[in-house]
Amino acid sequence: MVLFIALRASKIQKPFLSTLASTRPKATVIGGTGFVGSNVVLQLLKKGYDVRATCRDVNKSQWLKQLSERETNVSSNNVELVPLTLTAESPPDKLMDTLLEGTEAVFFCAGFEHQDPSTIDFMVKNAVAVCKAAKRQKCECVVLTSSGGSTNPIGHKNEVPKNEILHWSDPENQKSKGRFSPAAKTLMELNSLSEYGRNSKNEVVDNKKAEGSPRLCIMNPNLILGPQLHPGPISGNSLPWIVSILKGEKMNSEIPNDSMSIIDVRDLAALHVACASDKTASGRYFGVNKSFPWEEILSGFEKAYPSYKKPKRFEGRSAVPTQFDFSRRDSLGLKLRSLDQTLADLVEFLSEKGSI
Repeated sequence: MVLFIALRASKIQKPFLSTLASTRPKATVIGGTGFVGSNVVLQLLKKGYDVRATCRDVNKSQWLKQLSERETNVSSNNVELVPLTLTAESPPDKLMDTLLEGTEAVFFCAGFEHQDPSTIDFMVKNAVAVCKAAKRQKCECVVLTSSGGSTNPIGHKNEVPKNEILHWSDPENQKSKGRFSPAAKTLMELNSLSEYGRNSKNEVVDNKKAEGSPRLCIMNPNLILGPQLHPGPISGNSLPWIVSILKGEKMNSEIPNDSMSIIDVRDLAALHVACASDKTASGRYFGVNKSFPWEEILSGFEKAYPSYKKPKRFEGRSAVPTQFDFSRRDSLGLKLRSLDQTLADLVEFLSEKGSI
């Protein structure tokens, strides 16, 4: 989500969540009312955190407090909503320091999904500003929501399992092809690691920068599916696209002989929180269940939503789906939902919304 509402640092309540018991750990979620961010808020509350969530408009975001109370049996007072503006310029240090004061973990879930060069400045400058403020405020962990688009080396073959530590996209190549959004995520990650004195393999290369730095964890998802918590119309990139497929408006002539890497948004949020909770977690983690052939995905939708009929199958042998080395993801100890469960829950949600 892109955040538009302005905030002066002096308007943030101090001390942080002063009405709450000091024994609960505290976290800040930047982009807290977005598709991923709102799910991170719920997961944090379930794990015993108090949460400060940034939003576009506090009055219009009360649904998050109400939902949190209903879904987690935690008082809505355990969530503080704060309006925030993020632009393509670095936010003021004082604002970021006040926002992160007293927090153990900060989650950067804001996004700017436009194929435009300004996307790069937005993602890089704001993520680095978060990293700097987290270090000044002695936060224990920073978790960035990035993208699997930063893990695609030129010439990589699907048959070779991708490894998040070793495999990186070339941001200059991405920019040359007009793929500014994935280039922004690649550069956001590299610059954030560098801010903490680490290289692309998460190795310390600058002891001075690394000293006193928080742990930095980066989540790399691709297609994120699942129910949207925001009560308004479906938004973002993934859900409207899926609706167009289920309505027969897209992907309607032939099943693509290709695959898509998918994760349930609830599982992705749980992985975010697991990174903060596991004191050994550091570096990049695939936020992916697995890469499923489109033939399997569309068959799953046909099963979950009988009104949908998948198009004809492509001719020939099936292409090999993207392979992953999930050893780092699995070290976080979470069991992920099946594809059938994610698709069934998504279809139920879209039907209840009247989108299909």
